[in-house]
Amino acid sequence: MQTFIQSRSLSATLILSMSGTLAIVLCSQIRVDLPFTPVPITGQTFAVVLWGLLFGPRAGVGAVLMYLSAGALGMPVFAGFASLPALWGPTAGYLIGFIPAAWLAGVLRDSGWTQTFIWSTVSAFAASVPILILGTVVLSVFVGIENALMMGVIPFVVGDLVKSVIAAGIATAVKKK
Repeated sequence: MQTFIQSRSLSATLILSMSGTLAIVLCSQIRVDLPFTPVPITGQTFAVVLWGLLFGPRAGVGAVLMYLSAGALGMPVFAGFASLPALWGPTAGYLIGFIPAAWLAGVLRDSGWTQTFIWSTVSAFAASVPILILGTVVLSVFVGIENALMMGVIPFVVGDLVKSVIAAGIATAVKKK
């Protein structure tokens, strides 16, 4: 199994990407709506960052692209079983931000930044930043930039840190085996 995961073959990347897509879909249904923002707290960001940390940028980005494609094709894969309309609404930037997040998590992994739990946590949190930036940019179109910061960044920083710690713990544990 380890040889398969370390393989750079197209088939290994496709299988890992499809598995990652399933993980993102499942985690997207972990959702907590907040009364003051159209952006829910979800498990999506956790799965996106974790997949990049575990399997690198190709499998991470592949999983995200398959996930976004499924939603664009009308499959109810986004949080709250949403599909295509989520790609046009106030949360669209967060979804698009999954691409650079998965890539960054994977690149940091491949660059050796995730050798310890602490650096894995830093890497996971750094990979969450593009999600917040792109999400805030798109959200600001709907609510204005001042409101976007209060509705789309501030409430999520602590949660992203918690998700980063958990993802780093899993990635570090898997790496040791």
